[in-house]
Amino acid sequence: MTTLEIKSPTDALTLALMLAVTAKTEKQSQECLRHAEEIANTLKPKEVEICKMAAEVALEIQKEGKQ
Repeated sequence: MTTLEIKSPTDALTLALMLAVTAKTEKQSQECLRHAEEIANTLKPKEVEICKMAAEVALEIQKEGKQ
């Protein structure tokens, strides 16, 4: 298991987005999305867009690593 150190709100948002996509249940996914929305509301729009892109890239890397 990988240990992640969340050092900033942008780290937290990126992780919340990733967890929302990879959650095992719909309930967990929705909970992560609620957290992501709360965090996103504290950030600038550009920061939110960067976090979305970072989450997409990280998920793609994870996907490739499993193949």
